[in-house]
Amino acid sequence: MILAFHATKLVVHDVMAAEKFYEAIGLTVVARNLGGEGDVRQKQSWMSVSGDSASHMLILSQFVEVAAPLLPAYPREVWLAFNVADVDGTIASVERAGGSVLRLGEDRPEHGVRAAVVADNEGHIIEIVGPIADGVAVADPLAQGQAAPS
Repeated sequence: MILAFHATKLVVHDVMAAEKFYEAIGLTVVARNLGGEGDVRQKQSWMSVSGDSASHMLILSQFVEVAAPLLPAYPREVWLAFNVADVDGTIASVERAGGSVLRLGEDRPEHGVRAAVVADNEGHIIEIVGPIADGVAVADPLAQGQAAPS
């Protein structure tokens, strides 16, 4: 039985470069470590919005003995998703930090949010969701749309 959704691990080519990118868009380093042996030896940077391990963490992980795999073609398998205060401002931060824009910000009234799709400095996809121009933040974008089918 799952007790909590603790963290998401993202395998990267360069953990320090990835850490700088995610710091530039708003995450804070909680801890760093180097551990494991052989093909599981990893450099890691643990990051969160709050700067501590009480909230969901993004673990950036660079395997020391094994190269990170190539990314599959868009739309890929996994996307990170962040709720932000300002979608367009975050897009600008992504570009300044070496990321790229895949879909510009657009209002999604069916969910009551503005959304964009970007990629980090290594090409990992991130969906950015925030308030529509009225500036009212949406804590739970799904609560604005339809309920899940039963």
